[in-house]
Amino acid sequence: MKSSGVNRCSRWLLAFCVLLCSCASARYSAYVVEYRSVDQNGDSLTLSGKVTVPAKPAKGVILLPHYTIAAESEAPSNAEKGEQEQLREDYVLVIPDYIGYGASRDRVHPYLRGDLTAKNCVDMLLAVGGDRVAVSGKHPTIGIDTISILGFSQGGATALWCLKLIEEEYSDRIHVKSCYAGSGPHDVAATYDEAINTNRVGLPLVIPMLVLGTSEAYGLNLEQEKFFTPAMNKMYNEYINTKNFSIPKLFFRMLNHDVSFWLSPYGMNKTEPETQRMYEGLQRSSLVYNLEWQPKAPVYVFHSKQDDIVTVRCAETLLQYWQRLPNVTFDLGNYGNHLNSYKAFFPRAKKRLAEDYKKK
Repeated sequence: MKSSGVNRCSRWLLAFCVLLCSCASARYSAYVVEYRSVDQNGDSLTLSGKVTVPAKPAKGVILLPHYTIAAESEAPSNAEKGEQEQLREDYVLVIPDYIGYGASRDRVHPYLRGDLTAKNCVDMLLAVGGDRVAVSGKHPTIGIDTISILGFSQGGATALWCLKLIEEEYSDRIHVKSCYAGSGPHDVAATYDEAINTNRVGLPLVIPMLVLGTSEAYGLNLEQEKFFTPAMNKMYNEYINTKNFSIPKLFFRMLNHDVSFWLSPYGMNKTEPETQRMYEGLQRSSLVYNLEWQPKAPVYVFHSKQDDIVTVRCAETLLQYWQRLPNVTFDLGNYGNHLNSYKAFFPRAKKRLAEDYKKK
């Protein structure tokens, strides 16, 4: 989205505004911020996110990319729940909204394109850290010279992409103390393969998000009608495009977990020309296809073997590449389905974080 004209200029100036949210508990303060980043075409656009600051001295700063959302109400700048609940009373949290939510709600979210989402997240970190003027003087100064990165599910994959970007391009300015990647789709193509092979999907809404999000991410111009069944085409605009329905609401409205109920035979056949192009996009979005990079910071990779939404194959592939790296710890255990593994991940990550910040 290119910025031009008086209206564009006015919208850009809004990026200097900060909304200070009152917290009844007074245990933390929350600030909604807007900043400049780029879209999949390299064009400048305004994005948003939230910064939370604990009332007591913070143990450190965490870049916190979020898990998959569907509704505008679930975006970090609009929500008080989610990952931030787990950490906001002890750490300064920098939580981007991603393209397609908050200030860029009118856009299609380029779902799971890791390098782009990482760029958007790191741009927010740089903005609130004072790299460029993006917020008003009321915003507290945030030191970003040393940070940790933590995310679950989509956020878990994004966490590693953020670490990759920082280590490759910003290592002289940002030191990553540790990175925690919980149940991330590090191999997006494998997640698609498993769904097709088993005709089963844990969260049906990811089907349209993957197809049209990948189309948006790489400018593929995929034809929706080719990929979706009549059932999906009938509900797509209301349930997905409006961004009025949260993940829990969509779960109970899309109760059929058979892939073939939502995705057409064309979309399930990788030999079809457009499906092949989409699949190649899924591979480009996958960290496991970009492993010429190896992390230098300590990394904790968590995944449940029973995960019903993000296959454990995503972490197992990383294990094949990184198992000999002394700074990478793999925790691939029996933690139940995706939701239960979310509940298991955060206590473990918090404990490790606390130990990390005790070290000098």
